[in-house]
Amino acid sequence: MLKVVGASWLQTRISTYILVAVALIGLGAIILGEFDFLHVEKDGIYSATVSWNHKGGYHIEFWGQGNDLANVQLNVARAYYKTSIFESGWSFIEIETSSKYPDIVQAYAAGLLEGSLTWQLIYHHWQNTINAVCEKWPIECWRLMEFFRENAAAVRERAELLAATDSFWHMVRLFYIQLDGLEAGWKYAVRRSRQTVEMNTEHFLWLAMAVDLPDLEQMLNDSDSQSNYTKGMVFLKSLPREGLEPLIAIGHNTIAPYTKMLRLLKKYTFDYHVLPKTSAPVPGRSIIMSSYPGALSSHDEFYLIQGQNHELIVAGAPWIVAKRSLWNFINTKDQVMSSIRVMTANRLKTNGQHWFDSISLQNDVDIRRQWITLEPRVGTIWFIKQLPRITHKTYISKQIAVSGVLWSTEEIRLHENNETDRNPYDIVKSEMIARLQTNITTMKQFRRLMRGHNHETSIIENEEQARILTYRGDLRKEPLPFGVIDTKIILADINGIDTFEAISGPSTLGSKQPFQWSKIFPNISHIGHPDVFNFDSVTPLWVWL
Repeated sequence: MLKVVGASWLQTRISTYILVAVALIGLGAIILGEFDFLHVEKDGIYSATVSWNHKGGYHIEFWGQGNDLANVQLNVARAYYKTSIFESGWSFIEIETSSKYPDIVQAYAAGLLEGSLTWQLIYHHWQNTINAVCEKWPIECWRLMEFFRENAAAVRERAELLAATDSFWHMVRLFYIQLDGLEAGWKYAVRRSRQTVEMNTEHFLWLAMAVDLPDLEQMLNDSDSQSNYTKGMVFLKSLPREGLEPLIAIGHNTIAPYTKMLRLLKKYTFDYHVLPKTSAPVPGRSIIMSSYPGALSSHDEFYLIQGQNHELIVAGAPWIVAKRSLWNFINTKDQVMSSIRVMTANRLKTNGQHWFDSISLQNDVDIRRQWITLEPRVGTIWFIKQLPRITHKTYISKQIAVSGVLWSTEEIRLHENNETDRNPYDIVKSEMIARLQTNITTMKQFRRLMRGHNHETSIIENEEQARILTYRGDLRKEPLPFGVIDTKIILADINGIDTFEAISGPSTLGSKQPFQWSKIFPNISHIGHPDVFNFDSVTPLWVWL
């Protein structure tokens, strides 16, 4: 009996202690909760910082979610990343580096942060784009990866020799160092997450330089199925304001395979210097761009560049080249790829004329683009045409911008002497385009124009108009997974940038249904994509100035 009574008493004492402890913990949680000590907001924004010293090298510290971003330590670099592809069609990343550290340390740290925070997005994008193509054409892809490897080795060797005294080559070197950091950060995050996925150096080179291969599948498949459609559009328009200087609106649509709709809006604020051993900062300290996972440039070719008391907006669109040869492309193994040249110009140049001079360097790559640069504080606009070994610029007056100008890409057929059968420098301005921009005087009207509407009614009256503004290959009789995948708009005036907004996904064309993967292309790789793209415009609110 004593044994039984003793056991019961012990059990009672233990139960009492447990109940008292639970009560105390609950009371403490209530008290602390009143002071918000235990409340951590799961806001989907992940932060991280990188520190560095000569002995210990680089160290990444992940801060998790729910941080006051203004108080995230800078050290060498800091970043935050928000995964909101299913809510808005975009994810966001902002990275800032410190001028207290050498440029090469800043570049590598920036890459570490981006690679480690966006590692899953990078892998999904690689699966949907590069890997999906290479499963069909393994030999051709092997050749391409060999090209990227040899090209990178040749360019990096030259950059190492010239970076100390040449600012162009200093920026080229930093681009590759940032890419090294991106790969290292990606691999670190994969190990940390205990995943078994793999990517190699050539894959990262490919993702970074993919803009130089805009029609890879078409080249490999020897197909002209997409060659009759534009690949991008830039529209420039002055919007009047009563009693004030007019706003200049610049809109940009990207036309691309739908598999590329894993999108990132990025802001890089890097405290680089013009040369490694100088205190002079680069003019283009901050670059905002629409971009892709694994890319260190826009690839859409849409940039907002900000420095001390100046802004430069750069918007580009590629020309389609009929029967473009993959093998001609990979013969230029010692040329600086266009992604690097554009980012170099963005960082080093303060105005459109100097930006033009920079991209004219190393211009032997098989790239054909047209560009608009706008300096909002002075109202200077340049139209730039770029072909291999030929770059030409034209000044555009404010009066032209007031009436509205639209540039759209067209097919160029090349002769053996590299001349074209039409003048590639013609500005596309027809009666139809004049009708499109008539009475466009507000931001709302401009946004509707960019998405394929004119005021309250659809303006898509024929195939030509659809090609220019809102082409959707999925709506063809024989559907193609290809079309307009976004819209970006910047408003600016003499005081600088007024607003920036972006819309992800194909246009709904008024009464047309939103694009839906499961309805039309369920068997095409789209890992990580929303099933339905039906998103409103977003305006990113960047934190670090």
